[in-house]
Amino acid sequence: MNNGMLNKEIDWFCHHAVSENLFDAASCLAVLDAIKEADMEPELALFMQVILDNQICQDAERLQTLAQMAKEEAKILGYPPTSVFESSQTAPNEPVEPAQSPEEPARRAPAPFIASSEGELWQQGWPLLAEAEELDQDGARRLLDDFLSRGRATQCSDIHISTGAVPFVRRFKDISLLPGQQVISAKAAAALNLAPLNEEQRSHFENENELDYSYNVTAKERYRINLMRQRLGVAGSYRVIDAKIPTIGELGFSRPEIIEKLTTHNQGIILITGPAGSGKSSTLNALVDFINKNREDHIVTIEDPIEIIHQPIKCNITQRELGSHTKSFHNALRAVLREDPDVIVIGELRDLTTVEMAIRASETGHLVFGTLHTSSAPATMDRLLDVFPPNQQSQIRSMVAESLKAVICQQLVPNADKSGVVMAAEILLGTLAISNLIREGKTFQIASSIQTSRNIGMSTMEQSFYDLYLEGKRSYEQTLPLIKTPDLIRQMRSSEAQRFGEEAQKNAPKKKGWF
Repeated sequence: MNNGMLNKEIDWFCHHAVSENLFDAASCLAVLDAIKEADMEPELALFMQVILDNQICQDAERLQTLAQMAKEEAKILGYPPTSVFESSQTAPNEPVEPAQSPEEPARRAPAPFIASSEGELWQQGWPLLAEAEELDQDGARRLLDDFLSRGRATQCSDIHISTGAVPFVRRFKDISLLPGQQVISAKAAAALNLAPLNEEQRSHFENENELDYSYNVTAKERYRINLMRQRLGVAGSYRVIDAKIPTIGELGFSRPEIIEKLTTHNQGIILITGPAGSGKSSTLNALVDFINKNREDHIVTIEDPIEIIHQPIKCNITQRELGSHTKSFHNALRAVLREDPDVIVIGELRDLTTVEMAIRASETGHLVFGTLHTSSAPATMDRLLDVFPPNQQSQIRSMVAESLKAVICQQLVPNADKSGVVMAAEILLGTLAISNLIREGKTFQIASSIQTSRNIGMSTMEQSFYDLYLEGKRSYEQTLPLIKTPDLIRQMRSSEAQRFGEEAQKNAPKKKGWF
């Protein structure tokens, strides 16, 4: 049967039902033929109703679950890897060969999906990684590609394939073990994690026992990967890189125009900070993209590894990757000043030399963006200054006070119904008052200055959490443990009491119209 003539949802529905032995492939074909003979449109709801009415299967609850799975998989994945309709029309000794486009190489069909009753719907239907033990390098790579694509389709941010563990993923900040998967053996983990490597990368991993690199499955599917060797064998962590660069407005800033205005500076340093997985790379790339669309400059990025690939729009963009294009951030920064840049983007300010060169570059007429792993704007200033020896502290404080334009410290947290994440951000702008505090070494007063400068776009992290609560993006129970300021706690309690009062009044029975 031609897949193009078949409803994708029905194909998935029958794929799961037959694999669970709820009915056989012949029954699927008979029902579909009956619908077509009645000159009716083959739709999943009608198909399932015919199954129930004719008592082919009476487990209505399970069929409804399979129907929901089929709708999601048809939307995300198209047709299933194997069709029961094709198998029912093909003789046992006539294997079906999948059609291949002559223009592109064949890609391995996803492994049969497991319709497990365990876990949520998104946790079902992942390719079985245990199969990698019997595959060659190309087969293991295609299995890995399918697994990563499934992770992207289900909105996972990180995918982990580790020896001695069941495959697990991070979705909306929560770690989940995938049901239906087996513990990955050392052989399978090595086959999967090493499959995409070229000879140079494989040699580096064998010598260093760890490797950072980026990997393209397709032009729009890109991943940042860390490989390591652990006690039991090889392990890989795969970060999903968004195919589309978000705009500054889409990131979740309460006042995106303040962030956009930062890109108009011709010189200075802008720091984007936060813990791992807080969206620093997304913000950094959104800023670069905004400059690319609104200025005519030369942008040089130094990354480890390159994540988002920027195509020149109004700017010329030179992207360099640690290891592939330069030996270290230090070497790249030393050379960048001779490359006629207007904007310099540093993936991470890791050590004293990198920090010092970034500050000096911001003083010599360049706009510098960099990232740090700090949890607040005052902590960022302390981290930036404390890497220098005491005899340089005074000079560096003066340099930072002059060149600092902003610190954006952010966190990603689950939203109210845990169906996604929202961003909370602490914003510090390089005002005269902030510059004086940095110059005088009074970084402990920065938080107070941020609180009193809310009218010009600054915000503390606590205030940002409170704003998310007021907007309904976070619940009272999620937000209250993160608030320490007494005034904000009182405001939250007052708002929550008012909300309960309004709901009670709304739900109260109406009086009869006797008076």
